[in-house]
Amino acid sequence: MKQQLLRIGLWALAAAVLALAFMAYLQPSFMLDLATRIYLCF
Repeated sequence: MKQQLLRIGLWALAAAVLALAFMAYLQPSFMLDLATRIYLCF
């Protein structure tokens, strides 16, 4: 039972992270800013 709750929790966390990443792609200015910051590191 405890292991099943842990598995459900991990799936929910993964889904939340993917949803946040998808939401970030809906804002082009944020993605441009992020890409610029990553590019400037090199």
